[in-house]
Amino acid sequence: MPKHFLITYTPLKGHKDPDFRELTYGDSGQRGRKFKKDISQGSYLFFHTKIGSSKYITCYIVVDRIVSGKDARKDNSITCDAQYDDWVFIGDKVKSKRLRKPIPLNKCLAEKLSLNIDFTKLDNNTKTELQVIGSATRQPRELLQQDVDTLLKKINNYQDNVKVENSEDVQYHLHFYDEGEDIIPIDEIHKIKESEIQKLIRKTPSIVEQGARVIDYEKVLSDGDRLDLLLEASDGSLIVGELKGPNCLTDAIATQIASYAHDIEKEYPNKKVRKMIICDGKVSPKLQKACQTLSIEVVVYGVKLDCFKLT
Repeated sequence: MPKHFLITYTPLKGHKDPDFRELTYGDSGQRGRKFKKDISQGSYLFFHTKIGSSKYITCYIVVDRIVSGKDARKDNSITCDAQYDDWVFIGDKVKSKRLRKPIPLNKCLAEKLSLNIDFTKLDNNTKTELQVIGSATRQPRELLQQDVDTLLKKINNYQDNVKVENSEDVQYHLHFYDEGEDIIPIDEIHKIKESEIQKLIRKTPSIVEQGARVIDYEKVLSDGDRLDLLLEASDGSLIVGELKGPNCLTDAIATQIASYAHDIEKEYPNKKVRKMIICDGKVSPKLQKACQTLSIEVVVYGVKLDCFKLT
């Protein structure tokens, strides 16, 4: 019997995953490996996200097939951003559904499912409904078949008969998620994770340096540490890239990346190896001096303001 899951996501333009037009979802690392083991043809994946001050289920995918990211990148028929993950879960185009009326994932619905969410803190007014549900569903939650039946019934009824709650917030979300422009909504910027930035760089390595391409990522080194990115520059030199998410940069990264570069130099003795930190630019004077001493380049990412026509 296929297993089913409730999965949270944060909209990130530039790496649209899940992709509700292509009906695909990608995942990597330990969670990707677990999904590869647990998910099979016929599995239902229900996706939910924060819209305004509430949680909403916005789409479900009925898995048709699973391919590795490596194979997906070789398949011209797979163009979704999920191809840059370790595993790609491709939905059945007929059975899967993008909800034009996202359904609220609230206490009323949650209590009809087998999630066993404790709403005590909501009842005594120490936490909001969003906080309680968000905390309980931060990690993927497995659903029973009876949960799938409950959700499908709710979705079908909602699409036909119910007026959308918080319609302005919902339409705002749908416009950003559906439009082709690589724009991140202002209220989502602070949620960007290091893993999502890495996916963007893997998809378009030229944003780090013109002409660069990704050779490897999350590369396991001799001491068991993982190198975030190994790139090749246009001149053939290698770039040992260590990525740090917003507000995560520490002074210790200088010696860390020097050690990583030493491993890469041993593996590629005939290649010039450069060292690079990719970060939010919050570099301390101590780290700046260390980078100068160790010849470490610092590349800063940021948010580019852009606009698109709503109507």
